Amino acid sequence: MYSITAAPATVSHLVRIDGYSRTKNLRRGRFIEAMNFTVGGHRWFIRFYPNGHGPRDVGVVSVYVGIAGAYRRGGGDAKPVIADARFSLVDRDGRPAPPSFVQGMPAVDFSGNDFGMNIKRAELETSGFLKDDGFLVRCELGFVNSAGDGDGRRGVQIKEGIKVPPPNLHRHLADLLWKNQSSGDVFIEVQGKTFTAHRWMLAARSPVMAAELSLSDSDDAAYTDADATKNTMMTLRVDDDMDAETFRALLHFIYTDALPPPPQPRARDTKEKEDEAAAAEAARRLHAAAARYGMERLQLMCEDALCRSLSVLTVASTLVFAEKHGCRVLKAACLDFLSCKRKLRQICIF
Repeated sequence: MYSITAAPATVSHLVRIDGYSRTKNLRRGRFIEAMNFTVGGHRWFIRFYPNGHGPRDVGVVSVYVGIAGAYRRGGGDAKPVIADARFSLVDRDGRPAPPSFVQGMPAVDFSGNDFGMNIKRAELETSGFLKDDGFLVRCELGFVNSAGDGDGRRGVQIKEGIKVPPPNLHRHLADLLWKNQSSGDVFIEVQGKTFTAHRWMLAARSPVMAAELSLSDSDDAAYTDADATKNTMMTLRVDDDMDAETFRALLHFIYTDALPPPPQPRARDTKEKEDEAAAAEAARRLHAAAARYGMERLQLMCEDALCRSLSVLTVASTLVFAEKHGCRVLKAACLDFLSCKRKLRQICIF
């Protein structure tokens, strides 16, 4: 039985970790107390683990938050302390980090555990967030109960939590606009294939497309007046080396904020390797298209997909791609994959 309050409490702390280089020799699991604070009648800590929190944390630094003292270790009458936790790196100007340096834990119980984020040491040291031998971390806690009722607020006792479904506005908009494009006001021609889209959506999602749309009335613009049968429609002709399927995937992301679903796997035969190579090539092409149109989130999503799908068949071409396009994390993942001698032998044999 949880004690749920009407107005969840939220706390946020900005912690500076100093003397980073001097902490590298600490053993894994050893920590530096970075901050203490009190909320809900409990004493909380934020700890910095220079070489990881647990035995499996190799090559990472960790920042954890938890409840200090006997309550955390306590007996069966300890009340749950349910909170959302979110960690993010912050630069000197207070600007938040990209998604790769943000980690969150939804609705976890702190009465018996601590939780935190792991950052790959190599990525931290080359990210630009490490300056003057230190870096900033923001820790945010959003309590979904009264943090143990220590602050005197009264809650409502319920036996089972209400499961609120995730937001679905994006899905409804995608159904309305992406799956039914009859209301579009711009044609896009790519290698003989014509797509219909909405100018306001293109402008909102891509700064490059927004700039091109603003030039639509000039003689040198990428857009030209369509013929009279198309009324006020305009036509965008994509002259780059982009293929129609890649642009379809780009539009899918513009309207849904998600990657296109992967193709259905074929039977396990010789064509399976062809599917694997084709999927990697499609991700690389989509990454290049995202770069062309200034869509950073899509670039990162493609990099993440390529990292997760590395294999002896794709690692060589993906490494070349990462080097050419300056994908630092993807390149590191490829080199890490190649560092395994057994996999390297398989690549040579293949």
